[in-house]
Amino acid sequence: MNEIDVAVIGGGPAGLAAAISAKENGAENVVVIDRNSWLGGILPQCIHDGFGVEETGVSMTGPEYAEKYIKLAEEKGVQFMKETMVLSFNRDLQIIAVNSKGMHKINSRAIILATGCREKTRWHAMIPGTRPAGIYTAGVVQAFINLYNIMPGKKVVILGSGDVGLIMARRLTLEGAEVVAVVEILHMQVVYQEMLCNALKIIIYLSFLTTPLLILEERKGWNM
Repeated sequence: MNEIDVAVIGGGPAGLAAAISAKENGAENVVVIDRNSWLGGILPQCIHDGFGVEETGVSMTGPEYAEKYIKLAEEKGVQFMKETMVLSFNRDLQIIAVNSKGMHKINSRAIILATGCREKTRWHAMIPGTRPAGIYTAGVVQAFINLYNIMPGKKVVILGSGDVGLIMARRLTLEGAEVVAVVEILHMQVVYQEMLCNALKIIIYLSFLTTPLLILEERKGWNM
């Protein structure tokens, strides 16, 4: 695998699509490199449906959608290097990567970066303080519940009533948590959002501006 035509860094939906397209357009040796032990990126933790509707006409869950493209990539002969971290690459398109088998030097004719994105940290979300425990991004909570079977809490406040916020409100409610409130800066909701909140009996606070909060550690005599 030291000499390849196309190296795709990232095995999420974009990386899989890029690898498949490379094979369909004549590339012989295509490898997808991903640091995780699974392929599909964030899709395996998105167990709700709605994926693939525009493309296939069929509504699939995240894992189903990922599996569809993993199988297609395998059928086309795409190679995979899972649990592999790319350390560097240079102008000569030489990649240095490492995994449990050691260091790998990969020479490629083209490199495609499909490394995805990252959620904002609590600092980026303007929530400073000395007690970060109990403050999670939606993606972290989703991974806890759907991938690792960990319930992050029983009493929840969600900041933001967009699709992801309400998906997690529904998921947490179905798992037995009490969603105390959903706080939204905008002054209105679309119809389906309002219907979902009503069905789940969740209170949503509109036109609320969340300001930086100071989360303090538990101290003697305090019950935070």
